[in-house]
Amino acid sequence: MNIAILFSGEFGRRFVINLVYPRLCGYLGACGVDKCDYCKDYNFSGYVKFVKEFPEPASLPTYIENVKEYLNKIEAETIVAINLHPDLLSELPNYAECRVLIVPACDQRWCLPGLRKQLEEKCKERGIEFHSPKPFCSFNPKGDFPLGTPEFEIEMEDNIIKNVKVLRSDPCGCSYYVAKMMRNYRVDNIHEFWKDIHQHQCAYPCMASMERDIELNNEAPFHLAGYIMVYKFSNAAGIDAEDFVPPHFRKIINSL
Repeated sequence: MNIAILFSGEFGRRFVINLVYPRLCGYLGACGVDKCDYCKDYNFSGYVKFVKEFPEPASLPTYIENVKEYLNKIEAETIVAINLHPDLLSELPNYAECRVLIVPACDQRWCLPGLRKQLEEKCKERGIEFHSPKPFCSFNPKGDFPLGTPEFEIEMEDNIIKNVKVLRSDPCGCSYYVAKMMRNYRVDNIHEFWKDIHQHQCAYPCMASMERDIELNNEAPFHLAGYIMVYKFSNAAGIDAEDFVPPHFRKIINSL
């Protein structure tokens, strides 16, 4: 598998760092540089065919007449496009020689519903598998794509979490931080357990927006990311967390 990453802005940069330079995680916050113990035991740089940073959409003209100034033919098995100008996104399938196109919508402005529908139609015409997860950690990958919905393996001894292994990290890398903070945790109260997982997720620099989104029942993508983390971690510990998840999100989370 090989991946091409097209991005603009800080969130796209964080994704690239987490994928290719995990040892720089300490500079993003959470643990901090001095306390980083380099717990991310992977390096997916071998998966990455190329990375291209674009100007942020707000710095470009409202309408881009000639997309060829920015886009060339792109060949990769999977293309991930984060926070690109809508005129560039809408034309991307015409330049993409790929099997899968992923356009995360951690912020609804990255891929508005109308544009998402256009991309779905264009990708279908070209035989490209299209995904626009909102947030990115709601993406349940097929095959060997290395990041997506978090998955854990948790070793319990009585009601104490003795060890946590991250089987699959979310795109921002929060899974490793939560795993680190929850080791040796004693589960005495389920509601406090859920709250503490959630607080650790909130302490990490998440890629998801905190702005309300009409497609998410007027909740923020950041909130859904938190419910996903608590649900996945708690279930891996053998504790069903469906009661923690609001009813309007349960269908989404149960499908992951």
